[in-house]
Amino acid sequence: MNWQDKLLGIRMKGIPVKRHSGLLRAMHWVLVPATFSLIINGFYVHKPSRTKSFNNMDTARKMHFTAQYFFVSYLISRAYYGWANCDYKDLLPNRKDMLSLPKFLRYTIFLRKKKTHYPKYNPGQKLLFVQMAVLFPLQILTGYAMYSASKLQKLSRIFGGLGKTRLVHYLSATVITGLLSGHIYFALTDDLSKLKSIFTGYFTPK
Repeated sequence: MNWQDKLLGIRMKGIPVKRHSGLLRAMHWVLVPATFSLIINGFYVHKPSRTKSFNNMDTARKMHFTAQYFFVSYLISRAYYGWANCDYKDLLPNRKDMLSLPKFLRYTIFLRKKKTHYPKYNPGQKLLFVQMAVLFPLQILTGYAMYSASKLQKLSRIFGGLGKTRLVHYLSATVITGLLSGHIYFALTDDLSKLKSIFTGYFTPK
């Protein structure tokens, strides 16, 4: 049997262990539909088209504003959860992660057969989390600046005016879309038991 000393105890091969709490999973499944909704209707608002599943701008805007409340609620809740439970340490890349990054990348693009095992998240996921931690608040700030330009004029001035605020919001959304694609790819190319844990909460070490 393989033994691994990790956080709250010893993990044993073939024995399921708790990986995600029920609250963490609930927050994740609030974020997923909210984010995809923001991306889809956000790009429609940027460039309307009848081929993008919306009948009119009013519908897209209402869906966008509704999704943003869930998105902001998630971000505040997740930040508090990370601080209260100190699980932010699992999300941030450390020196060991950075040193193993080349091997990890070679494995993910099928240039290396041997897989390196990581306690919870792999280096690619951690780097994506750090970028999301920067871009998510940026999206919120630029979004509110555009939503109420008259009341939040000073906020839009930080980005160089309303036009540039809109550009920053659009570019940030584009990068976030790419990061989410990377997150899904890294999850699918990692251990499927870890992927299942976001549904069940449990992971079975191999």
